[in-house]
Amino acid sequence: MAFSKEEIKKNIVDQLFWDSRIDASGISIEMRDGTVILSGTTPSYMARLAAEQDAWAVPGVNAVRNEVSVRFPSGHIVPSDGEIKGMVSNVLLWDSNIDNTDILVSVDNGKVTLDGTVPAFWQKIRAGEIILNVNGVVSVNNCLAVVSAQHYVDELIARDIEAAFDRHIEIDVNSIDVQVDNGKVILTGDVSGKAASEAAENIVRNTDGVIDVVNKIDII
Repeated sequence: MAFSKEEIKKNIVDQLFWDSRIDASGISIEMRDGTVILSGTTPSYMARLAAEQDAWAVPGVNAVRNEVSVRFPSGHIVPSDGEIKGMVSNVLLWDSNIDNTDILVSVDNGKVTLDGTVPAFWQKIRAGEIILNVNGVVSVNNCLAVVSAQHYVDELIARDIEAAFDRHIEIDVNSIDVQVDNGKVILTGDVSGKAASEAAENIVRNTDGVIDVVNKIDII
C-alpha cells in the first residue's frame, strides 16, 4: 500500500506524540525528495534517538535524516566536561564486555569523542551506545579503531555473514550483496523494510574479523 507524503508526515507526528519518551512539540518534520528530515530539539540524546526510531517505524518511510539537537531543559544541572569525561570513563570501565584498556575519552561542550582501539567491532558499537545516557552528553563521535590479535580472510568473513543472513527470519539472503575488503564490509541491495536492514547490519557487527561496516542497503 502506497502512502502520500501527507499521510506519512501525519503518522510520524502521531507516533512522536504517542511516545512518552519524547516531547514532540520541539520536533519539526519535513519531507524532501523521499527523505524524512527531523529537526528541532530534544531534552536528551536518548530522546533524539527515539524520535528517529519512531520515524522509521512508520510505513512508507524509506530514509530518515536526523538533524535534531540536544538542548537540556531549564533548571537542568549540566555537568562540566571533566565530570562527563569521568562518568563516561567509569561506564566503560564498569562494563565487563568491553576491553577499555586502550580507549581514550575526550569531551568538548558535552560532545564526547572516543579514540583508541578495541579488539572487536561489536565492542566499538557497544562502547558508543552505553555512554549515550550519561548526564550531559549531547553527541558521541566514535573514532575507535578495531585491532584484532587474529588475522581473518575476507572471503571467509563474507561467507560467515552470508550464512548468518540465510539463518535469519528477517533476511532474504539473495537480496543483499556482501563485499569485504580488509575487514571492511559493504552491504548493498534492496530490502522491504528497516527491520531487515538493521538485522543485516547487526549480523555484520557481530561477525569475527569485521572492522567496519557501510550499510548501503536500499529500503523499498
